[in-house]
Amino acid sequence: MAKEKSSKSCGFKRFIRRTILIVIAVEAIIIAVLKVLDYFNSNKADKENPGRDFKEVFNFFGAKKFAFNDSDVSGIIVKNIFGSTELDLTGVQFKEDGFISLSSVMSAVRIIVPKGVNVKIDGLIKASSISNDVPEDPSLPTLYIASKVTCSAVMVSDF
Repeated sequence: MAKEKSSKSCGFKRFIRRTILIVIAVEAIIIAVLKVLDYFNSNKADKENPGRDFKEVFNFFGAKKFAFNDSDVSGIIVKNIFGSTELDLTGVQFKEDGFISLSSVMSAVRIIVPKGVNVKIDGLIKASSISNDVPEDPSLPTLYIASKVTCSAVMVSDF
């Protein structure tokens, strides 16, 4: 009987190990496919409209910092899944209103805006934390953040 129990437990352990390896392999394949799709989508968008004045940011499972120094950026599209993203917009000069389209799932997003910009956040926010520490002045240009945020934290502050 002792052999019977040990062979059952050994078979169960082998099953668990194989299951874990399969799950890890599937996750690695999914991550690789998402990275390749993001690369081709951004290249396709650049070729279709080379003069576009908005940027795209994609973060999946990681911590990334993006700093923008272009003076002609009017919009940013941010997709953040299971990661931490920091957008540093202190080098951008907003002469007129701009936008950020933010999509975030189980992530943390920190947005640093330059002085002299209003920030308005609106959108679909589920089980998330949103903080906006930027003082409001109606005479200044406004940065609109259209968000679709689920189980995330979004922090906006000025430099």
